Amino acid sequence: MVTIIKVSKMVIASIGSLLLSPLFWIVIGITYYMYGKSSYLEMRMLGHKISQWEKIKNSVLAGLMAGIIGSSVSVFLGITIEQYSSQSGYMSSGILYLWVIALLLSLINVRYLCFSYAGGIVALMNLLFGFPNINPVGIMALVGILHLVESMLIWLDGYSDAVPAFLKRKDGSVVGGYIMNRVWPLPMMILFAIMVTGSIGESVPMPDWWPIIRQPGLDLNMDDLMYVLQPIPVLLGYGDIAITKTPDRRCRDSALKLFIYSLILILLSAIASKIHFFAYIAAIFAPLAHEILILHGQREEQEGKALFDAPESGLKILFCRKGYPGIKMNLEPGDIILGINNIRIDKEEDLSDFLKTNPSYIWLDIVKANGEKKIVEYKDYEKGISSLGLLIVPKAPNMYLEINTKARLLSGIKGLRKK
Repeated sequence: MVTIIKVSKMVIASIGSLLLSPLFWIVIGITYYMYGKSSYLEMRMLGHKISQWEKIKNSVLAGLMAGIIGSSVSVFLGITIEQYSSQSGYMSSGILYLWVIALLLSLINVRYLCFSYAGGIVALMNLLFGFPNINPVGIMALVGILHLVESMLIWLDGYSDAVPAFLKRKDGSVVGGYIMNRVWPLPMMILFAIMVTGSIGESVPMPDWWPIIRQPGLDLNMDDLMYVLQPIPVLLGYGDIAITKTPDRRCRDSALKLFIYSLILILLSAIASKIHFFAYIAAIFAPLAHEILILHGQREEQEGKALFDAPESGLKILFCRKGYPGIKMNLEPGDIILGINNIRIDKEEDLSDFLKTNPSYIWLDIVKANGEKKIVEYKDYEKGISSLGLLIVPKAPNMYLEINTKARLLSGIKGLRKK
């Protein structure tokens, strides 16, 4: 217990020092820029921009929590990504190789800006050619841990500030859906194994069973070996669309699959630290299984039954704006409005024309997403009711976003025109 407390203090202190580093603030700057790119869509669909600073605050807090958890798991497993050389003590910059390759891959497709692809390539290069001078098992374990904490972030925060939109699928149909775009800056700890002689500063003796994932080929006297914590900034991102499910359900389905993927990769890395052949399996599994997850998810949303398609009769709700009567009437995305004040409505114009009369009392005949029929009502005798604050799935949309999975999630806005 004393060892755990001491190591935890060292991890938290190292993370604290990284929060003051210019590199971490550069990562936050990138986060601000990436959130700024979605402001135009928010303005078009919501009528206002979501505060970038509010997004960043929430992302930094979530990333800090995830960074502490990920760093603790990394230290507990004893993962190192730098290949120690007993002759020169030289430690290569494994993280730098990951970033460079990930950035080069992103020129092909933005989703390749992920350590699962870059990590697999770097690990295979080392296993096949001995270059770069990194620990392939540690690289794969680190990728597994990063996806582990990413799955937690997606589960808890992936659907925050999801933006409703009208999306054009491959079959040409335009349906309602949501765009999720979250970025999390993480302060992470990685370990370096170094040879020490003579007296050293503050250190924590670790138990005999540690490290769990031992660096292959590191046959040194553990009494002369010290692991040093080094903080690094990491940026995790999640971009997805929800067409067949609500944003929270879509995120939780994705998070569960990613969680299982990360556990398998960490397990393969642990076995690879004992059986060298499994290092090749882990290096191939990381990018291949990740790509299968991505393609499967895209296919589900492209070909599955749309949750927010336009019904034959009535109007389906895609989004309810805060502060408007729709929210106060407990209307929800997926509900279908069949009529208002005993007047049947099948077009958006039917609803807007009725509300132009500024009624003081209304009741709606609706069908909930689960098939339940209800009547909800609202009254405002002082100001009247001119808008419900609803975004309706259009039957003849004149604005939509075209899904492009080959380059970017969204390639552009098509058919924009003023009404």
